[in-house]
Amino acid sequence: MQTPPTYNKVNPADMPILYFAITSPAMPLYKLHEYADTLLAQNISMVNGVAQVQIFGAQKYAVRVRIDPQAIASKGIGIDEVEQAIKKGNVELPTGTLYGNYQAFTIEATGKLLNAPHYNELIVKSKEGSPVKIKDIGEAIDSVENDKLAAWYGSGGKLQRAMVLAIYRQPGTNTVQVADDVKKKVDELQKQMPASVSLHLLYDRSQSIRESVRDVQFTLLFTVFLVVIVIFLFLRRLSATVIPSTALPISIIGTFAIMYLLGYSLDNLSLMALTLSIGFLVDDAIVMLENIVRHIEIGEKPFEAALNGSR
Repeated sequence: MQTPPTYNKVNPADMPILYFAITSPAMPLYKLHEYADTLLAQNISMVNGVAQVQIFGAQKYAVRVRIDPQAIASKGIGIDEVEQAIKKGNVELPTGTLYGNYQAFTIEATGKLLNAPHYNELIVKSKEGSPVKIKDIGEAIDSVENDKLAAWYGSGGKLQRAMVLAIYRQPGTNTVQVADDVKKKVDELQKQMPASVSLHLLYDRSQSIRESVRDVQFTLLFTVFLVVIVIFLFLRRLSATVIPSTALPISIIGTFAIMYLLGYSLDNLSLMALTLSIGFLVDDAIVMLENIVRHIEIGEKPFEAALNGSR
């Protein structure tokens, strides 16, 4: 196998919870990719609750050799000969074995070509006693594996090349907690990057969840306020006002206590259900209390009025 097998604890139908863009005005894209892959992606993937970190617009380093057709034709060299010369000149294989009494050592030569200047000096063929190098029939340039793939980041009306990191959470984990942990990790990793490299938060799925929770919190408080005001204005009784204003928070606290014991967390569906349930609770509280007060006003004792009114 070319690469070792891997597995990810991720739902293929799930959307990323965070998008980050990494940019640099001075650094080549393949070096920027090294920071995105080795520093950011690998460290973020170790955060608890993160399932996978994907890099969009990846630009892995590669050397591209551009051959001049007229140059190779004039020297009588075929394109297949250039290809074979590049393959043979960049082979990293054991060159021999050193045998001892108790151990055997494999000898490897460090002959791997690392960048474009090394390829330019590679000999393709000897022509009339003179070596023909890559630079004689073309040029080798530092580039990337796929120069047709790109990711962009726009800010202030300007576009610049970037790497985009998409972070997926594991199924069953809390989106808000995972997003907070990832952002804390990113703040730590930014201190290890050069000053020319910038990291931008593009998308945070936890923001919509936080907004939903804040909206429900406001609805709860506003509902309790309305219930207390309505009951006090229409019934003008302190006891009748205190009872529902106490019953509503106790019901909500009891609901959350049971959810906590069962290990449940809030999502948009449960927040909507909670909002609807509070509406039913408020409606029932006002109707029942008004009916009990009506029975008291016609002469029944409080306990008897409570039984008859609730019935």
